[in-house]
Amino acid sequence: LVSPYKAVMVLIAKAIPYLILSLINFILILLLSVYVLNVPILGNIILLFLESMLFILACLSFGLLISTVTESQQSALLLSMMGMMIPTMVFTGFIFPLENMPWVFQLISNIVPSRWYYLIVKSVMLKGLGFEYVWKETLILIGMTVILLAVSLKNFKKRLA
Repeated sequence: LVSPYKAVMVLIAKAIPYLILSLINFILILLLSVYVLNVPILGNIILLFLESMLFILACLSFGLLISTVTESQQSALLLSMMGMMIPTMVFTGFIFPLENMPWVFQLISNIVPSRWYYLIVKSVMLKGLGFEYVWKETLILIGMTVILLAVSLKNFKKRLA
């Protein structure tokens, strides 16, 4: 409460450890997919890394938003499960094809960051395409990240709880 740091610095400090852990996780998953599952990386690995970092930042921004609007850890866990896990499984097109869903669900899928990341990974890693093919999805993820961070910053309050 008496910290001289601005709210944006506190939010960044909350996010950095999770960003580092997520990047380590990404690298391990990539290594496992290449060396254990023999999945080739046909595209630019630096582009894949940068796009993954952007996706992680979008997810962390959503997590920061959840932490600013919830009162308890239990409600934050429940909201993150309902807000990220279930939509990621249903609305990315990974398990269920989006084309076969009703138009309402297709519309809802547009606000799920993992839908756009899934398209990027398919394009870059599996098809070997470059940035010129994924720039629209990248802009969407950047927009989501900026909006979520702005709302998180607006909702952030230093408080005892």
